[in-house]
Formats: sequence, C-alpha cells, structure tokens
Amino acid sequence: MSNLKGAILATAIFVAVVFPFLLMISIDTFQQHVFLKVTEEVTELVKEEGGVSEKVAQVTDRLNRNGYTITFSKPGTVKFGEEIVIRYKYDYQNVRGKKRLDVQDKVVIMKR
Repeated sequence: MSNLKGAILATAIFVAVVFPFLLMISIDTFQQHVFLKVTEEVTELVKEEGGVSEKVAQVTDRLNRNGYTITFSKPGTVKFGEEIVIRYKYDYQNVRGKKRLDVQDKVVIMKR
C-alpha cells in the first residue's frame, strides 16, 4: 500500500512542479529562437534594401499582425554609410503570464 502512496505522491509532484517548469522553459526557448530569427532576417533585409523600402514595409506589416512591434529610426531608403536603429518588441503568453522580448539593433547601410 505504501508503494502506491509513494507513486501517487511522485506523480502529483511531477504534475504540479516539474511539468509546468519544463513547459515554461520550452515555450521560452521556442519563442526566443523565433524572435532571434525574425530580428536577423529583418536586419539583413534592411541592409540589402538600403533602408526601409516597400519590401521591408510589407514584411514589417505582416510581422505586426503576428504580434511584433518593429520601429525604425529613419524612414525610407538612406544614403551610403548611414545608420538605422531598429527596435523590436514581441509579447507572448507563457505558463505564468505575458512575457516581453525587447531588443534593438543597429544597421549600417553599405548599399548605394
């Protein structure tokens, strides 16, 4: 009988403590990976386009619909050697509530 009580107690502890912790860690890791991938792709696109072109605006509009907030320090295409600061914000739901990822990136335009 005590083996059954021990198994029930171990299962209850796993369900109450360990499983939510593992779920929280995996959700955070997945969301951070996706967020970093998005920031790299947008940064490279801005660098390739020479600033905030129509293509960049379309991509950021699509990402805004998915919950990202992306702002640029300079609108439109810029001259060679100028710097654009891109700010990214992303809110997502985790096991314990809402979490926010917030980062900024600087891009030096190397295209004429």
